[in-house]
Amino acid sequence: MEILFYIFSALTLLCGALVVFNPFSRNPVTSAMFLVLTIICMSGLFVLLKAFFLAAVQILVYIGAVGILLLFAIMLTECVTGDDGRRVTARGGFWGLAAAVAVFVFLLLPAIQEADLPESTQSIQPSVKALGHKLMDPYVVTLEVLALLLTAALVGAIATSQGAKAKEEEESE
Repeated sequence: MEILFYIFSALTLLCGALVVFNPFSRNPVTSAMFLVLTIICMSGLFVLLKAFFLAAVQILVYIGAVGILLLFAIMLTECVTGDDGRRVTARGGFWGLAAAVAVFVFLLLPAIQEADLPESTQSIQPSVKALGHKLMDPYVVTLEVLALLLTAALVGAIATSQGAKAKEEEESE
């Protein structure tokens, strides 16, 4: 069991790093597929912890909904290219990533330090209903805003791709 933990942990970290720093391809679909692999490896870690419900939710919600939505949005939008036909990329991506990690750590560390974590997780056997209340009650508004943001991103992707196609058709005529 311990060897499986190390295997799943290493694969989770490796696939997570390949989502961001992908040396194999500049295609965003490849990064999305590595995200799917990361989530599968994380669900394997949940299975090792005997948290079968969380493993199933990980697969159903993140891969079944968010992953497919992400792939759908990526495939609807075309890569932005410059006048010379080369792909346009954002500059300062590393510094943006570093700032995001710093903000995340700045917000996460106080929450971890103030959390009332139990000594051992072996004695905790919450019901699905109790787990749902713990996960959803404090974050209902956040989840609704996130759902609205994902929907707006998808509508924006569709509008952008339709606008680009219409512009292409005008230029070809």
